[in-house]
Amino acid sequence: MATIAYQSKTKTYRVQIITPDHKRVGKSGFHTKTAAKTWLTENQLKIVTGKSEVNSSHELLSDYFKHWYETYKTNVTDITLDQYKTTYRIIEKYLPHVRLNDFTREKYQKFLNKYGEDHAKETVAKRKTHISACLKDAFADKLISEDITQRLTLTGKAGKSSELKFLEYEDFKNLEQYSYDHLNNDSQLAIFIAIHTGMRIGEIRALKIKNVDFVHSKITIDKAMDGYGNIKAPKTVASNRVIKIDKRLLDVLKGYKRVSGLLVQVTREAINHVLTKDLKHIGAKNVTFHALRHSHASYLLSKGVSIQYVSERLGHSSVAITENVYSHLLQTLRENEENKVTDLMNFQ
Repeated sequence: MATIAYQSKTKTYRVQIITPDHKRVGKSGFHTKTAAKTWLTENQLKIVTGKSEVNSSHELLSDYFKHWYETYKTNVTDITLDQYKTTYRIIEKYLPHVRLNDFTREKYQKFLNKYGEDHAKETVAKRKTHISACLKDAFADKLISEDITQRLTLTGKAGKSSELKFLEYEDFKNLEQYSYDHLNNDSQLAIFIAIHTGMRIGEIRALKIKNVDFVHSKITIDKAMDGYGNIKAPKTVASNRVIKIDKRLLDVLKGYKRVSGLLVQVTREAINHVLTKDLKHIGAKNVTFHALRHSHASYLLSKGVSIQYVSERLGHSSVAITENVYSHLLQTLRENEENKVTDLMNFQ
């Protein structure tokens, strides 16, 4: 059995042949259907009878990975697809001549070690996740004889210091006031909203005035804008949420009540540019826009707001995610609670 399929993402054709022993053999990258048919005519009989050297297991690892994500990852977002494309380019760079059936566990570990020399551990983990998923499918399809993804050691440099991921209270407060005093552009509005809500930048960029309930002081978050300007469903099911907002933010948004369409009509780059200038002006350390989300959550937790509520407000899919992200802060709070208990039980 043979098929010729058009890959819309790459605008090329892929030929796939199912052998009598149920293995998938094929080739991708044909720019025309005629070229694909020609290759199929020349190779189908040889492949089926086992007389051809063409075999998926002999494909370059990079070629197989490309075919894999084009076939099995068709329903992902453009941003996620770009991540797979990045992994593909990394395989081409670090493992240019390695074939699927020649990629051993030792070679896999050496690749992780080499890539981890100048990349953050979190980045290495992302590449490992992509490649391992691909190899597991290759094993399931019997293209390779063993699963080499087990018992690998994750390497990489330490990520950014946790201290850089959020602002201390005084800087957070000063940024809020500075942003409030300079609400003359959409970037400042985005910063102000993030400080008061902990919303993601994509959620803020997709926000419309109709999402604001001025009677009950609430915001409905049901959309997010990706890096390409496409408005889609939020990151996770839990990201669909309704959050309570304070009077200060509500009054600011009332000034935009007659605005139609999106509340914030500006690029991510422009927002981050303004944020950098704001932080420099108030003398605070430079952090990313996402750090405002962490700062919002950290501030609430430090003031005794329950982690369950903070998790729901942020749109995390589980409290475990919130606990993992803010583990250092939560440990400090736990120690404070322990001290309270010991003081109470002293009975003096």
